[in-house]
Amino acid sequence: MSLFVAVEGIDHSGKTTLVEGLCQTLTGRGVAVGRHKEPTSAPIGSLLRSFAVEEPACPAALALLSAADRHHQQPTLRALLREAQVVISDRYYLSGLAYHLADGIDPAFYASSCAGGVRMPDVYLYLDVPVPVAAERVDRPPDSRWETREFTSRLPGAYHTCLALLRGQGADVVGLDAQQPAPAVLASALAAIEDRLSAPTLRGNAP
Repeated sequence: MSLFVAVEGIDHSGKTTLVEGLCQTLTGRGVAVGRHKEPTSAPIGSLLRSFAVEEPACPAALALLSAADRHHQQPTLRALLREAQVVISDRYYLSGLAYHLADGIDPAFYASSCAGGVRMPDVYLYLDVPVPVAAERVDRPPDSRWETREFTSRLPGAYHTCLALLRGQGADVVGLDAQQPAPAVLASALAAIEDRLSAPTLRGNAP
């Protein structure tokens, strides 16, 4: 059974850098790796991205598009999980919960929209970094409503709530200090993945 890893965190927390580092390192070690990203570049994911730059936006519509994009990609994701030993996703369910909670959407509503046939990660790697630190890593204006100061100020509380929900449901969540240099974050993430690859069984669908 493949290990499904979701790399989660706010914008500019280092997710893409970590995903690239994990894919390169694991591949170099002879591990077959698959890669996933949300929102996807498929039609529903592209529609979600386009709506996120429009104002006024409808939070419920954005949340439903996010869930629909995930549902739509399940056949592709299942194929990756059949072919690869490790599949790594740049954002997945946790970020959906947290971002839409910060947008006023009840996590129970979002969870219900993702129920039924959605593969949940075996482990979440959560990149923990303060919003001001993440903001210092970008030198351009916000490119969507998700990056505005008003919105990002609500994200820490939203993630805290959603992390507690997932842990309460038995999900495997690893917090990583994303203020560290990228090589240190990568080393911690690799250790977490290797530990779970060596485990006798994978839980697979814990929400």
